[in-house]
Amino acid sequence: MESAPVIDVVNLSKAFGPKVVLSNVNLQVNEGESLVVMGGSGTGKTVLLRNIMGLLTPDAGHVAVDGKIIQQLGREELFETRKKIGMCFQMAALFDSMSVEENVGFALTRHTSMTPGEILNRVDECLEMVGLKGSNKLRPSELSGGMKRRVGFARAIALKPKILLFDEPTTGLDPVMTDVIGRIILGLKLELGVTSITVTHDLKSAFEIADRIALIFRGECIACETPEAFRVNPHPVVQQFLRGDADGPFLQDPPPPRREPRETSRSTFDPLQSV
Repeated sequence: MESAPVIDVVNLSKAFGPKVVLSNVNLQVNEGESLVVMGGSGTGKTVLLRNIMGLLTPDAGHVAVDGKIIQQLGREELFETRKKIGMCFQMAALFDSMSVEENVGFALTRHTSMTPGEILNRVDECLEMVGLKGSNKLRPSELSGGMKRRVGFARAIALKPKILLFDEPTTGLDPVMTDVIGRIILGLKLELGVTSITVTHDLKSAFEIADRIALIFRGECIACETPEAFRVNPHPVVQQFLRGDADGPFLQDPPPPRREPRETSRSTFDPLQSV
């Protein structure tokens, strides 16, 4: 008997006013699996992560983490569930007024009863895992873009989460640092055994770190399969995305919404009688 998925996205829909961002999305992520979510800008990838975190409420459908439906949880249950999830924000979102050590240890200080010495040891462990051993006293202003992302990773794993969510971890980085970040994500998966979802536009990283790749197009998940199957998927949008060119349906305007024909009834009104 197969175990239940760690993350279960069921018929998830979310709109902001008239703009439908997610429409009936279904995704399951199993324990220890690395799912990469791709798609054009504004297609709802970050909105998906925010629904998993419980930062947004779906219009329809639901997200379950470890079998618990997020929007049905009370405040304390939601807090405990979030502690299982490490969120790696797009631009790291470090506290500028804190050192690297203070940023990484922030959640440990607030949410555990660890002593200062135990916190320092855990911070050192996390920084070593992301290749930043000895950077404790640096400030965010002294860090490069890639270093900031890695400090964000260290902060995300400090509480030993079961799940890691990466939101565009390589945006704005050069190709070499992009490769470094991809290797660190893969290393964290192998070393910690976490379940992860990575939102990215970078195809090279996606194929290196993914067990499966999902593509969201106009709010719908049109593919979710292994990298090998994704590469040969005949869907024209998938192939255009892989080619990275402008020729194809990816940039075409969506068809207008279908309107059901109205039922008409014969009128008894005689215009001549009103003259």
